[in-house]
Amino acid sequence: MNPSAVNASSRFALSHEIVSSDFMALASHMTECKQSRGRFFTLRATLETVHAVTAPRLVTTGALLVTCSLVLLVLA
Repeated sequence: MNPSAVNASSRFALSHEIVSSDFMALASHMTECKQSRGRFFTLRATLETVHAVTAPRLVTTGALLVTCSLVLLVLA
C-alpha cells in the first residue's frame, strides 16, 4: 500500500469530521435561533430596547437623588 494514499485518506477522514462537527454546531445554532423567536419575541425585543435606553438614566437619577438626600441631611 502506498504511504501517501494512507496519509491522504486519513486527511480526508479528518476533514470530513471537522466539516461534520461544524455542520452539527450550525444546525444546533439555527435550532436555538428558531426557538428564541417565539410568540413574545417582538415584546421581548421592545422591552430590551426600552431597558437599554432607560437604564443609564435611572442609575444617574438614582445617584443624583442619593447625593441630594445626603446634602439635605448634612444641612439639616
